[in-house]
Amino acid sequence: MRFELIAVNKSPADILLASRQLRAEFKIRESYDLVAQHLGGLNQYRNLLWQHQPMFWQDHRAGNCILTRRKGADAAFIQALWQDKKFIKSFHRLAGKLPAKLADLQTILDNEFTSLIKDASTLHWVIRDSNHKPWGILSLTNISLAHQRAELLLGVIPGAPFGLTATAMLILFDFFFKGMNFQKLYTLTYDDNESTLKGVLHLGFQIEGRLRNHVKDPETSSFLDLIQAGLLAQEAFSPGNTRVRQKLFTNPI
Repeated sequence: MRFELIAVNKSPADILLASRQLRAEFKIRESYDLVAQHLGGLNQYRNLLWQHQPMFWQDHRAGNCILTRRKGADAAFIQALWQDKKFIKSFHRLAGKLPAKLADLQTILDNEFTSLIKDASTLHWVIRDSNHKPWGILSLTNISLAHQRAELLLGVIPGAPFGLTATAMLILFDFFFKGMNFQKLYTLTYDDNESTLKGVLHLGFQIEGRLRNHVKDPETSSFLDLIQAGLLAQEAFSPGNTRVRQKLFTNPI
């Protein structure tokens, strides 16, 4: 097989470089198999092998929602979102500027797609409906492998199908708490973003604290509080969330 030829007399660094190239070619299983075959038996690479698991790149779907890993082909959609001031204010009002050229953004997103968690501590998906139309972004940022936690960011444009946002969140709960076996999700919400805070609290997040005058709003130059809310693994699959899951996962709208 191709990855066997690549690996002959190669160092671990060469193996990892070759595995990244395979991911760039969307050969996710081959990338994992390459690392598993040549580094999987070495204890020091156990965590690295875990980060190569295909689950980090595969689509995740239920009901009327599909989550796809963000990549260069999504550049035009991402560019449009960043130009939507209402979306950015709700999603991440301190988000950095994008490159002016679409080709440069495509390169950045493709590089992001091939990266492991250790490289950027982030995972990003595009939220799509059952017809693959994109409606928003779901992100895990500040992923801590040591502490098994991550910050959640989610943004969906107006007009999305009913239940799409909740379904995306519940899909993420399965992936994060069961697939990754992590322990805590948290959000940092601006105190003037009541709708977002209400949404996460409805799914079981608990308010953990308020960071006073923690950020400066780039639009108004006023200082705003951030409200931290957290969700633990044992709280993600509550009876309430189970009822919502049964409705949205089995009855696409």
